[in-house]
Amino acid sequence: MRDKLKNADYFKVLIEREKNDIIMFEGTVKKVMIEKGESDRGVRNGYNILICSYQKMMNLLYSYGEDPGIIKEWYEKLLYYYSKMWDREYGYIELIKILSLAVLFGIDKCKLIELEERLMNENFDDYLVNILVKEIDSSWTKNGTEFEFPGIYDCLKDILENKESSDFSLLKEYLEEKWYGLHKQCAWYNTHKSKQNTYCGYWSFEAGAIAKIIKIDDANLKDVSYYPYDLVRYKK
Repeated sequence: MRDKLKNADYFKVLIEREKNDIIMFEGTVKKVMIEKGESDRGVRNGYNILICSYQKMMNLLYSYGEDPGIIKEWYEKLLYYYSKMWDREYGYIELIKILSLAVLFGIDKCKLIELEERLMNENFDDYLVNILVKEIDSSWTKNGTEFEFPGIYDCLKDILENKESSDFSLLKEYLEEKWYGLHKQCAWYNTHKSKQNTYCGYWSFEAGAIAKIIKIDDANLKDVSYYPYDLVRYKK
């Protein structure tokens, strides 16, 4: 168990439920796609549902304590659907999560091509997105230094550009004092208090990706809330 707010039984039930939902929706989507093609509205809606389900699975599995190698297999399916659907209307925080996980799992750049093309087509030139994509694909040409959506991850720029990049204290401050509050508008905020069992775990995957990119000594972050310590150490 990695999560500290719920027990193993809680996650077991939700993981099994989400797996069944994914199997059902994927079967339905494939059937409709064969009949009507991938551009059909029903297929696209199905992709969006699967994106949500796979994201839940990522959090549930990591919270439960699953091996990162197993979680990576689920992530690659998430990336497949997400890459087919992303545009500017998709949430910025969600995009950062997807790209951060790509960095943490060491995803091959060939699996990011479709998403990169969509980012290019939308002329999406965001500081943090560029940092994350370039870590996966060094040929990425966007180099904007501003945020497309200021006010969310601005403080991470100081961490990424800190000359003392081995110093973990700025990242620790971000996790302990800023991260949760910055996500107050997210649907998952405070779900640990819900009686509907919608809580899937709170994890700052972007903090882990940054720690990996700047190669900080994060031993002192191991037990800090929200920090995905095991994913930072994942070796493909």
